[in-house]
Amino acid sequence: MRLARRRKPLIATLAAAMVLTLPGVALAHDTTDTTTTDTATTEEVPTPEPAEVLSTLPVLGAGLNITIGRDDQGAISSIALDPDTATVVKEGDHRVIFLLADGNTQVVVKSGKGFVQTTVRGDATSVGGDGAWSADVFGNGLVTVPYNVSFDGTTPTISVGGVTTPADVTAEVGDPKTKTSDDGDKGYTKVKVKLTFGDQTATLSLKAKAYIDDDGATKVKVSATLSSRDRVKCHDEGRDHDGRDRDSAAKDWKSDRSSGDRNRGDHEKWHGDRDSRRGDGGDGVGG
Repeated sequence: MRLARRRKPLIATLAAAMVLTLPGVALAHDTTDTTTTDTATTEEVPTPEPAEVLSTLPVLGAGLNITIGRDDQGAISSIALDPDTATVVKEGDHRVIFLLADGNTQVVVKSGKGFVQTTVRGDATSVGGDGAWSADVFGNGLVTVPYNVSFDGTTPTISVGGVTTPADVTAEVGDPKTKTSDDGDKGYTKVKVKLTFGDQTATLSLKAKAYIDDDGATKVKVSATLSSRDRVKCHDEGRDHDGRDRDSAAKDWKSDRSSGDRNRGDHEKWHGDRDSRRGDGGDGVGG
């Protein structure tokens, strides 16, 4: 099955650079010119947005290949499944949900500006084994990350194999982080692969979760998420990353902090909005 989607027209934004020159001001009895030099310069590093992502999910014993096409804004332009044995449950520009042939396992694809994610949910007997993730992350060749997922009750394990990258890209595989609940009814593990190309970075996060549902059955979830963001370097030591004076920024922060619960509520709402943008929010599937 291939979902053909109409691409939205892209809006090109033209930025005009303006240079303002002020004439020197001569004071009475003083012929010395006074000039002010602004040393603040910023350099924006574009966010990697791979046009196509291939995710092989460890599901149903044989694996499921998902090829995701994306536009320049991160919206989903096409999806192809192999084997083609799934039914679309929900479809949108940034999220598509599939129900696989067993009638119980679901696959969720999410994509947006700065992230793309594939997730599979199902029974412990239907999810697990070898998987892989691949994309041309920085536009200079494919990055491929093989991995294996296994479950011992509600304790998942993820092991990353040999990562292959283009010559100028480095991959740093982090140590697995695993946690289980005190009563043993749920557990998760996470491994991050940091990719670097010059000043650009992106992170592939592999996560696995297992839990006991209300009926006493063991359910599992496995996801692979590529995330990246714009990075701005500021070379003026007196300014923060947004270009504001640091003293002013500190005063703003103190003012916000002193506002108490009102700003705390806004902060919590922002976190919820941020998680939704990153693809960490709920996907409408149980668990």
